[in-house]
Amino acid sequence: MASKINLHFNGPFTFIPGERSLFQSKWVESAGIYLWTIRSKVDNAYYIHYIGETSSFAKRQREHLINVLGLNYGIWDPVKAVNGVSELIWEGLWRNVSPDGIRKQIEAYQRLNKIVLDYIGINEVFFAETDVKKDVRRHIEGSIAQNLREKHKDSKHLYPEDNRVGRKRKKLGRQLHITSDENIKGLDSEILI
Repeated sequence: MASKINLHFNGPFTFIPGERSLFQSKWVESAGIYLWTIRSKVDNAYYIHYIGETSSFAKRQREHLINVLGLNYGIWDPVKAVNGVSELIWEGLWRNVSPDGIRKQIEAYQRLNKIVLDYIGINEVFFAETDVKKDVRRHIEGSIAQNLREKHKDSKHLYPEDNRVGRKRKKLGRQLHITSDENIKGLDSEILI
């Protein structure tokens, strides 16, 4: 029988200051797996938008926030996203490595300011603390992503195909047992990793 790794996704937390701010949670310095989700106005469910692993929850989210605000990451139309439609309105500088990328980024900056803040506002983050080593966390991250992509085609519409995740080529023979404070579409309760 495969040894179990229990993950409980607490949240959702927000990037916005207040009682649900992830920067005020009790897990600010914890290692674990996190899910950026967008809550649908259509069915009130949470849909996965990004999957990551970290050795320090708040520190990693701060890095992400800097990349979103600096337009290094892609920006999705927040109005459409909460209505179940994935529309990338800014591809992100990391996707555009052409010599023209910086010029486009600077031109987009003023035009996208409010949209970027709205986009940050719709992202709700769940966090599962775990004490497994980094390589196992990366494998968990990749395994959750692969499971979402392969088994939940109807729930992966807000999860970009080019999100980079790590995963070992060979399964570890361990079982993820996953629970959450809320129903997260495309997140199975058991995944063999």
